[in-house]
Amino acid sequence: MIRVVDGDAGDISAMMTIMNDAFDPRFGEAWTAAQCLSTLVLPDCQLLLAKDVGDVCGFAMSRWVLDHQELLMIGVARRLQGQNIGKLLLSETIQRARQGGRTKIFLEVRDGNNAHGFYLKSGFTPIGRRKNYYKNADGISPDAITLLFEL
Repeated sequence: MIRVVDGDAGDISAMMTIMNDAFDPRFGEAWTAAQCLSTLVLPDCQLLLAKDVGDVCGFAMSRWVLDHQELLMIGVARRLQGQNIGKLLLSETIQRARQGGRTKIFLEVRDGNNAHGFYLKSGFTPIGRRKNYYKNADGISPDAITLLFEL
């Protein structure tokens, strides 16, 4: 049974295994371990881990300022995608945001990323677009779509 637990800097190695598996390197969306660590040391950052009998199979990282939360990323092991692990992580993120008195959750997703549809089905609405935000190895620069979830 998969459960969601709090993570911390000690979980970076497991998180990076999922990061490197879940994110297509062509788009440069994956973060480095140093980027993850520098974010996790901030007091208003949250790392959630999806664990299956102790093995990390997904993660969600977010941060907040006052009453707004930003979902930085959700990653799920490629072999387990489509099994509602991302949905479980997102639901826990939303629940904790509500408990923390947040009123909105923001995120950005690459135009063309399958996660875009996942977020729309989960109740997020598009509120903006950053033209040519991502740079991929093929010389294509997809837009970033900004989404909002009202709590």
